[in-house]
Amino acid sequence: MSLIGGIIAGVAAEVGAPLIKRVLERRFGKASGDLAETVIKTVAEHAGAEPIELEKLNPDDLKEAVIATEAQMPELIALYTAGLEGQFALLQSETREGFWLSFWRYGWMYLLAIFWIWRIIIAPIINQRIGSGGGVLIETVDLATLMTLTSWFMALYMGGHTVKDLGRNVIDAVLKRGRRS
Repeated sequence: MSLIGGIIAGVAAEVGAPLIKRVLERRFGKASGDLAETVIKTVAEHAGAEPIELEKLNPDDLKEAVIATEAQMPELIALYTAGLEGQFALLQSETREGFWLSFWRYGWMYLLAIFWIWRIIIAPIINQRIGSGGGVLIETVDLATLMTLTSWFMALYMGGHTVKDLGRNVIDAVLKRGRRS
């Protein structure tokens, strides 16, 4: 459990918020990580802070945010359950379609993996060997083009949230690095 999750679980135990405590202690299973993340973000929203700032909050404000989030827990669990049911329905429909009708998804995953392995590992080694012998180097795909193809696949197959989260994480990393400079 993360430090923030531990703090919120402690406050949840103190104020009598059993659902939050159970989610953050992963008593819903290992797959409940997304639900725990949602709970932490919801507590942060109610507290009017970023999740990383929760440990520095006034304990009374944090207790109020946990109590408000506990009141929302049935809705959050229902949304989480609906998401799991949607994933399961997608898996079942892919199974019903048969191998060849759903092959494009797996084919693209493996093709992109081959492209990335070729571009990052194999092509540089081959080019280094060819270049040291005076030969003509093999043209490689630009990394930006490869990332664009990968992003398109992630948007189509994994849903837009994957691309959105990737972009948000990159922007957060750049902003944090900028603050340190």
